[in-house]
Amino acid sequence: MSEEILNALVQLFAIIAKQDEGVDEKEIQYVENFLTQQLGNENVASYLASFKQKAGIGEDASKKPEEEQEGKKKKIKLTAVNDAVRVLGLCRKINKTLNQKQKVVVLVRLFELVNADRNFSDQRMAILNTVAEVFNISKEEFKSIETFVVETDT
Repeated sequence: MSEEILNALVQLFAIIAKQDEGVDEKEIQYVENFLTQQLGNENVASYLASFKQKAGIGEDASKKPEEEQEGKKKKIKLTAVNDAVRVLGLCRKINKTLNQKQKVVVLVRLFELVNADRNFSDQRMAILNTVAEVFNISKEEFKSIETFVVETDT
């Protein structure tokens, strides 16, 4: 996988993970495992640090819990448009480089990230829908991918 695509995927992972309540430990572990699969042990730390930075992990640690809750509510409203624009830009970049089968794999990986903490919020699903639309993945195929990743029964 090219460095450009890997960077775009890490950014998409960060955008999705930081939605709603923020990044869960299971999501961080998923990203770390994904990077290890792709890179071996080379550069995993730098890509993981990039993911954490883009996901906003560790920011505003000095805030009080009440301020943090207010900040989260405001942040979700303020960053939703920015995140949507970034998602579109990243998907267009990926769209130019990958073939259709590879785009399906990217969508599967994004579903796996969301499935890591089983938080299928409206906000996260909207991002996944946007990715599918930009990648020209049909609604039927989207639903099949969702079922494949989410269902625990064989």
